[in-house]
Amino acid sequence: MNSTIFATTETQKLAWFYYWGDFVFFAIIMGLILLIFLHSYFKEIKALIYRVLSLLIPILLIPSIIFSFSSIELKTKLSNFILLFFILGIVSLVLSIIISVIYFLISRSDQKGNYCQIHKTYYKEGLCPICALDFELDTNKEFDSSTKLEKDLNVKGFLINSANSKVYNLISSNFIGRGRERDGVKKNVNIENDQFVSRIHAKIIYDGRRFKLSDSSSSSGTFLNGNKINGWVTLEDGDLIKVGRTVLKFTQK
Repeated sequence: MNSTIFATTETQKLAWFYYWGDFVFFAIIMGLILLIFLHSYFKEIKALIYRVLSLLIPILLIPSIIFSFSSIELKTKLSNFILLFFILGIVSLVLSIIISVIYFLISRSDQKGNYCQIHKTYYKEGLCPICALDFELDTNKEFDSSTKLEKDLNVKGFLINSANSKVYNLISSNFIGRGRERDGVKKNVNIENDQFVSRIHAKIIYDGRRFKLSDSSSSSGTFLNGNKINGWVTLEDGDLIKVGRTVLKFTQK
């Protein structure tokens, strides 16, 4: 009977979509939604716009799924809309893939520390109007690496060198490195006697609530509690940071 409906509407080539295609599309879309939610949750990215858009997309598949489950009588009444339902299904899959690709490309650039130009220029804004991601930068006045370290903002954070017990005070934006000032960057955490530490090795920022650590394309990498980091990671009291052969203990009061 189903084949008769498709035959009478001259849409035989679309029969595959209503037998199993729309369910495959739905499974793919739900998988992409789950990836966005899990990734943004564990990476602490408040991608509200991407979450909402990804949740709205499956609505476009509802007509075709209803058609697939409907009775023969209802299928006959809706037979004129078979092509429209199919187009909506294709659009939903394509939009879901596009949104997912854009989200992961932007989040990947964030892991490398390459924020979009709006984030660099207007980092007081909580939500970037271009990449639509919220990185909680509204209280971070010196997140941009080109900004000079001028204000302490009463931040209570310290690094303790395990080799010589030297204490480094952390402010809102901190650079870990070795040697003299380079490219106008002041290193308030200067590791002097470790040749394996890069000139600009790592960066620690304070977003108003938490300290976050990122490697600055160093030659030997930056390690947190024995694990090499990739992108920004949140620091907890007592964490051990290894740069070169130097181990720094993070503490926050």
